[in-house]
Amino acid sequence: MVTTIQVHEELLKELSALKKELNLKSYEDVIRALIKSKKRFKKSYFGAFPELKEFNRHEEEDDRLG
Repeated sequence: MVTTIQVHEELLKELSALKKELNLKSYEDVIRALIKSKKRFKKSYFGAFPELKEFNRHEEEDDRLG
């Protein structure tokens, strides 16, 4: 299904600039790239949750084996 969305001319200019900058073929690709980048953990988040237990693969394997 294809649909049309309304955006202000200023936003269209920004989307067009991103489309060119990222070398993408469509505005849909631009929107998908923006969504993907928003969902991805940023490096600045690492260390942001000090209460989390450190992952240790050997401990995980030992728990499963016995």
